[in-house]
Order: sequence, then structure tokens, then C-alpha cells
Amino acid sequence: MEENVLALAYTARVLTPGETYKFKVQARNVYGLSDYSNEISLLCAFIPAVPAAPTTSVIANNMIVEWIAPASNGSPITSYRVKLQQKSGVYSEELTKCDS
Repeated sequence: MEENVLALAYTARVLTPGETYKFKVQARNVYGLSDYSNEISLLCAFIPAVPAAPTTSVIANNMIVEWIAPASNGSPITSYRVKLQQKSGVYSEELTKCDS
């Protein structure tokens, strides 16, 4: 980490997704160094990667839609949103009425 930053911002580079990093700041002038600021902890994480196209299978009158989990990019995936295209062409999250 850089010792002598003059700007009021610092860019931490080449961080590892999923790792937590802690930062604190200290000021210096010709008379010496201040105490350190309170530290802040940040999780290096990004939105998940795009899932691959789902696959489907039919069992009786049920359609099974499956997909492979995409890269979580540092934070566990907590849910998925599934949308179904209706006859009208509009996508809907109401998955129990697929004939409207």
C-alpha cells in the first residue's frame, strides 16, 4: 500500500473477490503524524455473472427449468428471478398462469 498519498482518494487495485479488506488513514505534516482514523472494512464483491441459458425438460404437464449457478463474484447468490414469456410477448414473474 502506498505510504505517501497526497490526494484525498486512493484506489486499491488487484483485489481478490470474496476477500474483506480494511482501510485506515493517517495524516502527516512537517510536525509529524496524526493518529490513524477509525478503520473501515469492505468486502470486495461484484454483481453475479450472467447465468447461462436455462435448460428445460417436461414431466407430465410440468416443465422443469434448470440452470447452472453463475460465478458469484465474491458474495453468495441469495436468490434467482425467473421470468416466463406469456403469449402476448410480455415477460412475467407470475409463473402459475402461463397461458394468458
